[in-house]
Amino acid sequence: MHWRRATSRWHPGRSAARRSRFPGRAAAHRRAVVRHERHGVQSSLETSRLRLVPLAANHADALYRVYAEPAVAEFLVSRPRSSNELATVFDLSIQFGESHGMWAVVSREDGTLLGRVGFFPFGEAGRPELAFLLSRSSWGRGLATEACAWALEHALRSHPWREVVALVRPANTAAIRVVEKLGFSPESELILNGDVGRLYQASRGRLEACRTTSGWS
Repeated sequence: MHWRRATSRWHPGRSAARRSRFPGRAAAHRRAVVRHERHGVQSSLETSRLRLVPLAANHADALYRVYAEPAVAEFLVSRPRSSNELATVFDLSIQFGESHGMWAVVSREDGTLLGRVGFFPFGEAGRPELAFLLSRSSWGRGLATEACAWALEHALRSHPWREVVALVRPANTAAIRVVEKLGFSPESELILNGDVGRLYQASRGRLEACRTTSGWS
């Protein structure tokens, strides 16, 4: 792994917490379905515990509250410093949702918005970047891996991407466990506005192989 300084890069905030498209620990999870409530990139995805709904304006207030949680903000790679900056992040998330896919993560149990997951273009080359965050109350239950795995599954069907990257803080061990479980390996460390971020990468072949052999559990 090597260091490099990021240049000409916009990056929305991101954080993490925790489990799988085929979680292995519960057979019911294997009966998860994809419901194509929209066409193309922005389809709704559903598992036994979560609904991934295309991010929309009505999710803004609830998502802002997640961003504002101290435990979540601690691990954001880029921290919006005002409500206006946070609004810009949200607007860009919706914009990239149309091209890459971006979902609100909602509990099927009670309809609570738990966070968001999806893809941003990373750097000047526009490499697809998996980005996710969940409310602190949702950590430790495997929900991040579950949401990310479904998003990746959908992305592999919807895009000809040859790779996906993910950016996390080195201290965010929970997020690192998530991306490593999904098949990502460390590529480099970046300096972003004075903060350290670790870039992980997985080829399409690696993701498909990991999904097949381990079920992303």
